[in-house]
Amino acid sequence: MRRIRLTPVLVSFWLVLLAVTVVVAARSSYRQSLRTEEYAYACDPFGYLRMAKEIRKAADRRELPQFRLESQQTRLLINFMQSRNVPVPLWDELVAPHAHHYFPASGFVGVQYPPGTGLTLAIYPEGKAVYRLNLTVVLVFLVTGILALVIAAYKQAWAAAGFVVLPIYLGLAILGRMGALSFSINAVLVPILLGCVLALISLKLRVDNRHRLALIGALGAGLFLGFATLIRLPAVLLTPGFLILLWPDSWRAGIRSLPAVFLLGVMLTGVLPVLAYQQAIAGAWYLPTYANVDAALPTLESLRNNFSYFLGQGDGAKDNWALVYALAGFGGFALATHLSRRSKSSNRLGLSCRRLGVAAVIVWALPTVFFLTHKITAPYYAIPGIFGAIALAAFGSLAIEVTQDNYSKQFDKRKALWWLALALMIWPGIATSNRAWRGRSRTPAPAQAIAHDPIVLPSELADDHAWVWADLLTGSFWYYADKPAFKIQFTNSETRAMIFKFVSDRGEAQYLIQDNERMQQFMDEIIRWGGTLEPRGKVDGQPYFLIRWPPGGPLATNVAGTD
Repeated sequence: MRRIRLTPVLVSFWLVLLAVTVVVAARSSYRQSLRTEEYAYACDPFGYLRMAKEIRKAADRRELPQFRLESQQTRLLINFMQSRNVPVPLWDELVAPHAHHYFPASGFVGVQYPPGTGLTLAIYPEGKAVYRLNLTVVLVFLVTGILALVIAAYKQAWAAAGFVVLPIYLGLAILGRMGALSFSINAVLVPILLGCVLALISLKLRVDNRHRLALIGALGAGLFLGFATLIRLPAVLLTPGFLILLWPDSWRAGIRSLPAVFLLGVMLTGVLPVLAYQQAIAGAWYLPTYANVDAALPTLESLRNNFSYFLGQGDGAKDNWALVYALAGFGGFALATHLSRRSKSSNRLGLSCRRLGVAAVIVWALPTVFFLTHKITAPYYAIPGIFGAIALAAFGSLAIEVTQDNYSKQFDKRKALWWLALALMIWPGIATSNRAWRGRSRTPAPAQAIAHDPIVLPSELADDHAWVWADLLTGSFWYYADKPAFKIQFTNSETRAMIFKFVSDRGEAQYLIQDNERMQQFMDEIIRWGGTLEPRGKVDGQPYFLIRWPPGGPLATNVAGTD
């Protein structure tokens, strides 16, 4: 693309504005993300923090982490369900806290997540892991953004500079709002960003005939994307887009080509560790560790609701505005390239706008199609695909511009299409700067990490013979007090009644924690079956009750004897 010449004053003002945008975005993300409390609670936070805790302990013992949960009560429930021939889907979630379930092939209760997020958190000390992870992400994005602008200033590549600020701001904004929703998103942003950068560097090295360094760059990109897969399995769907980017012009890729080495990296840190992990946890390399509802195959039946959720006004569409910005910025850049009548041969990257655009679209489209047909939805599912596509398109555009030959022909002021290209190229930078400024955080960051106080259980709950039925605190009890707690909502009434009677027949105390508004329906169920709920106080701010059953246990006609 022919460089569009502007006065040095305007170029300097533009690049300074973009640098200020990056700093403001980083400052806001710093203030927002560092307020996230490290609290092993509910599903994702407990699951990832417990994995990190297990990894640290295993490292101290110099052995591999197990990621299993075992207790006498857990095994009693498993054996009881099996003795009654109750179908596994009716109790595999019940016998475990959140983020865990029973695996029939291995015979153990284990965690459902891949180990990448736990590995990332385990780098940092317990109680400060989330704080330091978020700080690391902010620093990496800040340094990457400023370095990209310095290169743009040095090369006078101001056209794509406004576009490249978009993924930096987007990643920082996502980090700032995520809180404790899922630490996997916090962890996956940096590997995707660095994977994009290294893939583009490898292209430049290949054109410069520095083949060994090009292969190292491609391997590094693959290692980063593989680790992103180890953090979030659907990140593997970004791989085809990267292969399109790296594939040689001849469309014949040998074993010493960039695509082959890139795939090797993905296999080494992503696919192979995931398969080994599934073998250890699920009992077979081909069995997923996720629960049945999460591991279900895609289906068109989910398309109607998911389309609105991810592409309409649903929570999964919060970042789609960035796709519009990216489309405008890349469209303007491609139009300027077309008007200059230059091809990939005019830059020292060997990359055309057409191939870059196709690669970015594939990076976004494949994960999007997968989640459109996925049974379960979450507001953060689409983030890796959106961020990866925008980062690849933006940094790819900058790479094309900084490696562009210097032409004497300048911007033709008489052609309207040049003005359109110019407007489209600078609009993402201006709009992103406006978002960063208007959404800046004014609340100071905490001076130190915020960690939840350890949960101290009342003696009656801590008793080894006390059974605890709960929901959101099941994982917290395990994490802070090594106390088994069970999710009674993950089954039907008949199975719940069987379990209540089983424990009642053992003569052991049962407690219910009202840690979720849905627990009221199970409290009503206990009362219908003749039980009473005696208030005993609060634990971690939530009321808990002693369940008293009439002689013989629950008065339910569908409860079989347990003798």
